[in-house]
Amino acid sequence: MAKNPFYKILSRIVEIKPGEGIISIFFFLYFFLITAPYSIIKSLRNASYLDMRGAKELPIAYLLAAVLTGFIVAFHSKLQVKIPRHLLIISSLIFFVLTCLLFWLFFPYEWSWMPLAYWIWSSIFIIVLVTQFWISVNDVFNPREVKRLIGLFGSGGILGGIVGGLAAGVLAKDTVAHELLLIASGMLIAGVIVVNYIFIWLTKRQSVTNQPDKKDEEKEKEHPKVGFKVCFDSVRKHYYLKLLATVVAITWIVSTFIDFQFNSVVGNTPSLSENLTSFFGYFNAGLLVFPFFLQLLMTSILIKRYGIRLALLLYPLALLLCSLGIAAFVTIYFAIIIKGSDKGLSYSLNQSVRELLYIPVSPELKYKAKIFIDMFVNRFGKSIGSVILMILGIFHLGIQYVSLVSAIFLFIWIILNLKISKEYVNTVKQKLEVKWKQAERVVAEKVDVDYTKLVFDTLESKNRSSVLYAMHLFDLIKQDKLTPEVKKLISYKSHEIRVSSLGDLLEAEETTLAPKTDDYISKEVLKKEVKEIMSLDAYQEVMKNYIEKVLLDKSREAEIARMEVAKAMGLMDPNSPIIRKLEELLQDESPEVIRYAIESAAKLKRREFVPPIIRQLSRPSTQEVASKALVEYGVKIIGTLRDYLEDPEVDIRTRKAIPDILAQIGTQSAADLLASELIKVRKDMGSQIIEAMYNMKSKNPQIDFQKKIVLTEIIHKTKESYLILMEMHDLKAEKKKAYLIADLENNLTLSIKHIFELLSLIYPYEDVIKAYQNICVGTKKSIDYSVELLDNMLKKELKEFLIPLIDDITFEDKVRKCRKLLKILEKV
Repeated sequence: MAKNPFYKILSRIVEIKPGEGIISIFFFLYFFLITAPYSIIKSLRNASYLDMRGAKELPIAYLLAAVLTGFIVAFHSKLQVKIPRHLLIISSLIFFVLTCLLFWLFFPYEWSWMPLAYWIWSSIFIIVLVTQFWISVNDVFNPREVKRLIGLFGSGGILGGIVGGLAAGVLAKDTVAHELLLIASGMLIAGVIVVNYIFIWLTKRQSVTNQPDKKDEEKEKEHPKVGFKVCFDSVRKHYYLKLLATVVAITWIVSTFIDFQFNSVVGNTPSLSENLTSFFGYFNAGLLVFPFFLQLLMTSILIKRYGIRLALLLYPLALLLCSLGIAAFVTIYFAIIIKGSDKGLSYSLNQSVRELLYIPVSPELKYKAKIFIDMFVNRFGKSIGSVILMILGIFHLGIQYVSLVSAIFLFIWIILNLKISKEYVNTVKQKLEVKWKQAERVVAEKVDVDYTKLVFDTLESKNRSSVLYAMHLFDLIKQDKLTPEVKKLISYKSHEIRVSSLGDLLEAEETTLAPKTDDYISKEVLKKEVKEIMSLDAYQEVMKNYIEKVLLDKSREAEIARMEVAKAMGLMDPNSPIIRKLEELLQDESPEVIRYAIESAAKLKRREFVPPIIRQLSRPSTQEVASKALVEYGVKIIGTLRDYLEDPEVDIRTRKAIPDILAQIGTQSAADLLASELIKVRKDMGSQIIEAMYNMKSKNPQIDFQKKIVLTEIIHKTKESYLILMEMHDLKAEKKKAYLIADLENNLTLSIKHIFELLSLIYPYEDVIKAYQNICVGTKKSIDYSVELLDNMLKKELKEFLIPLIDDITFEDKVRKCRKLLKILEKV
């Protein structure tokens, strides 16, 4: 497909991918073959009604068309319960072919009721067929595909309106107007052929493609068969769909006002009354020329670049200005301008955006909603508009008052569009699931790591030293964690319960500290007694002598004694002179002694111990306990950590461990330090700092990071990703060794991961992470929804650089886009 000349030409106009060309053209033709005959039918409808019944009776036509369409919708709902969707659509087309031919036969009789019946029939015609068209689009394409291709589909409908209008304008001069219905019937017959091919193509694709998201596909294949009441209830119970239904109703109320204003002015203009069918034909064709080019060339670009919110607001804002204009000056020129603005934007931008709003709705709910909204709510809106026009007519209030009432509805419309654009993003979010949780978070939710470690240390100390065992038990008691289950686990049998207490350490007599499993333990009493003992001058003196003796013996045999001393110091008063000896233990040769010394230092929190603890970050055997101890010190050592982080002479392993410590401290000042250091030490520790900032944000969403710094780093990482992509492309072109390309792929994966971690610092954390996880391991559909979420969430200047990295496009196209974007980024 990529080598096909037709594809090459089409891809220059529309962002189309290999495999989408044929089916996209058939949808283009499908819409064309609906709107071209309708443009003919509409031109004849307006002319015949104004000729035979006059502009004053237009509200009656609006109201009756709206009411009777409601009954048709209910009947249509019953039909689709019994008839498969493809058969229902083809049957509808055949029905309108036959009825069109009937009107062709009966028009020459000029019965007075004929224009009204024809008006109602034409209203039902366009509502049913256009709704069925967009349901078919939603069946075949996902949100990202529709965003790319909706300009092509919509332009087919607009081009149909132009061709049909021109046909009516030209031929109505030289022939009897109703003969144009033969041409309309022929186009509808061609539409039957095109629709049949689309369903054949869809059936083939479903039979040969393995869809990973089986649940959604099964739902789509089922084509839920529901009645009118179920459709109504589905919309009524869904906030997003209620908003959408209200917007559609207001759209049609305003459109009815504008149609009435235009037809009234035209009907009262003598120079146009000679051949109204020809005028309406030319007008309908002319007002669609600009929308055709807008739809084909700009609609997709506008939506992709500026988002759904702005696209939703353009239409009502333009109509508001025109309504205020016609309220001031009632002329044929303003009537043409407001009608042109209405239909021009309605057929292009507004219709495209409105159809996009349905995409994130589940297949079953979407089908029900479209039946109700597109086939009933718009008629309901027209009927409301008709009733308001009748009331204004009763009080003889003219077109200017209609414009003022229209302006009120337009203000409401703008407010609702702001709400629905926000709710659209929320609906997209609901399509994404969290694929995995952070390992640390899972462990934290299920396991108390510190508690578990303390229990295991207690069990291990039994075989080493009764003194260590007693002190570990004391730690459990202090923390109120010596539960009956833990007692049973760590206690000896009754004849083994007695262990040496702190008295051993002080060369005193034995005492009983380890409790029996049925002992009552008073935590507060025990803590008080131990504190009093440790503060006695006599015990302090004995302890000092004992520690000096232990420290002099550096043998392996004395290691247990040094461990006991290191552990015991954590029980002492931080201001005791003996505590200074702890610094020597922090530099011991034994990792086990150092570990106990670090734990005691964390309890005492004396600043002179911070540097020796930091130095232990470079040793794998002590890094974990050193990190935890520094976290215990908290905010008061942030400045010291910054000094070590910035010092290039400090061991790199030590420096790389510091960002995680700051993340665990978790204060705003720690976050500010990480952000300020990110650019400074990017070369050596950029990855560690980004990971630390991400972990901090995941634990505390209230933390704020400097947006300017984060955005600067995102741009840097994006550049880095572009360069990796281009290097991969060059290596593949040169057919270099596969392991080099594999290394680059890993680097690219890490770089993109860091980009998303940075995004989570300045955008909603959960949304960014869900998007990233679904991009990594999701189905094609979930990837598209993830990109759609980012497209609506990120700022324009950010998403235009990021989305090409993750979008579902070929490697060659991705490299080509990134080369162009890199030139722009290099100027930033």
